[in-house]
Amino acid sequence: MFRLLSTGILFGAVLFLAFFIRIQGTPNIPAGQFAGTDAYLYYWQAQLISENGELPARDMHRWLPLGRDLGQTLNAYSYALAYVQKLLTFFDTKTSLYHITLYAPTVFFVIGLGVLCIFLYYTKGLLFASIVGGLLATLPGSIERSIAGFSDRDSWCLMLGILAIITYLTSLQTHHLYRKLLWTLVSGFIVFLGGISWEGFGVFISIILIVEIWRFLSSEIEEGFGYYLLWVCCFVPTLYLASPAYQSGYGFAKHLFAFVLVPPCILLSIRCCRFLLLSKVSTLRPYTKIFSLGLVLGSLALILGYIWVQFDSLVNTAVPLSQSNLMQNVIELNAPTFQYWMSRYGLVFIYSCIGIFIASNHLSKKGSIILAGPLILFCVTTFFRQPLDALCGTSLGTLLFLFAGCSSLIGFILLAWTKAEHSRNDLISVVMIVWFITWVALARDAKRYDFFIGVPIAFFTAKFIYFFSKKIIKVLSQNFSHQIPYTSIRNGTIIALLLLLMFFPPIVAHTYRVHYAATYLQKASPGTTDVAKAFRWMKAELADTAIVAAPWSYGSQLNVLGGVKTIIDQDHYIHYWIELFNTHIRDATDALDSLEFLKTHNVTHLMLTQRQPPEVFIQGKLSTAFVPVYPKSKFIEATIKVWRIDYPSNIQPKPKYLATDPEH
Repeated sequence: MFRLLSTGILFGAVLFLAFFIRIQGTPNIPAGQFAGTDAYLYYWQAQLISENGELPARDMHRWLPLGRDLGQTLNAYSYALAYVQKLLTFFDTKTSLYHITLYAPTVFFVIGLGVLCIFLYYTKGLLFASIVGGLLATLPGSIERSIAGFSDRDSWCLMLGILAIITYLTSLQTHHLYRKLLWTLVSGFIVFLGGISWEGFGVFISIILIVEIWRFLSSEIEEGFGYYLLWVCCFVPTLYLASPAYQSGYGFAKHLFAFVLVPPCILLSIRCCRFLLLSKVSTLRPYTKIFSLGLVLGSLALILGYIWVQFDSLVNTAVPLSQSNLMQNVIELNAPTFQYWMSRYGLVFIYSCIGIFIASNHLSKKGSIILAGPLILFCVTTFFRQPLDALCGTSLGTLLFLFAGCSSLIGFILLAWTKAEHSRNDLISVVMIVWFITWVALARDAKRYDFFIGVPIAFFTAKFIYFFSKKIIKVLSQNFSHQIPYTSIRNGTIIALLLLLMFFPPIVAHTYRVHYAATYLQKASPGTTDVAKAFRWMKAELADTAIVAAPWSYGSQLNVLGGVKTIIDQDHYIHYWIELFNTHIRDATDALDSLEFLKTHNVTHLMLTQRQPPEVFIQGKLSTAFVPVYPKSKFIEATIKVWRIDYPSNIQPKPKYLATDPEH
């Protein structure tokens, strides 16, 4: 009883610390605002759900005149916000949807952290779980995208990823029939929620699939096939039926079916193939492992063949998106530098790299070099990418990274194949190694994904602390075992190493940047700026039918704070429209073209945030079409300008301005 109470108090302290850190910046956020732009989109959608019970097929307040096709979006996060608010109003009628949206990132992160700590407590022990929890609670890299008011759904997706993987591991580890069935169903349902929340959730699904491949290659008997089939049936058909994005996706959802629903089915087919052949053809049983390896390699060849066949389609989808001027200006998609890793994780990411080698050695001492070698190269080409590229060139650095990734995959397959059996701790290490590789590989080229690497970094740092402490404990126990109990020496040594890691050296230790990460990394948007004043004026003076053209980053803020409709926003639904806006409005040189573009989109007002806008809106024979309406005084000197548009009779819509790409 005392142990249970002390465990609850310790975990409660860790969770309270995580929550307390992440709400430090809320006093700096004006009422009704958030720390970013995307939060307004989810808040806007949650409002529609709260009022109407569901989202419409098209949002006719955005991307006018076509409207935003919501069938191609994954909106479970917005539904979660709306229905959490409905649930809480039963207990407190003053609970507002705004406050639910404001604190949701922190609450969801803390829930995921709590579940992770409980799981590690039962599998690794109280001290190990506490180290991982303490690191995750205070890592600046895990704070920025989980603070109160953060604009995106990252915490929600991380929570679902943690829940899906942990419940799946729990189903593998339990031997009770009904509990195994329950955990399998729970994991499958959570995967469904993740799949209907975010296009990138397939990465978490792939982690579970690779665990199953590990079990498939390291075992000579087919066990748990029915449970895996049940798990797949929980989300593959339901996702296909629930969202048109999985049936006929385009844009960001173009390859959603292939990368989320197909891999689980491929693994199901090879498991089914082995089960049927080994049960019918007894002569194959002595060669089970060779047959299993052949099936995995054959499936991998099929996947590579699909990628080869679809290569042009993949390139035509990915390259224009990633290399467009629009995407190049999205800071969170920039590649991180070595200084970035140091500022986000201090020396922790270096210790975690050592920890991952220790974990791979524990998987198989004889064959660990098969995996450890490629992992060393993988970490060097990722975290030390900038100095490596400067030394040997970007092309060679990228080639080494790809070689490290492929070698890690081959090493993983061979290590699993040579493994005689697997334990519960083996599966946890496999999960964390795969989690580390997949998300770090994605974060190598886009900063935004580094939020998802916090879990394996904390896990492998704890591994490093435990490994290093053994040497110290051995010396201390020999000299002080008669005066101090061994358990006290062990716990004291591990805690001392953890504190040393968190607070020393002063400049590099991550705890010194916790307050900065929680308070200053995210600013309220639009805050107390002139933009916020313009939004308040629109809310008071313009009808809710007004359509305002403005730079894309203000789209959802105009919907929520300005109460008006928009033609483009940060959702990046139609990239080409944003390019057209930049050409004909931001960089306008011809008033006629500008008016025709705006008329085509039924725009009634124009907002620009330039102190000196293009001359076509001030001078020229058509300048009378742009009527200054805000601010009333000192309009020319203002940084935010709003015009009402009185179209001349000769201005007509042009269908070319509704094209969704340059070729159409």
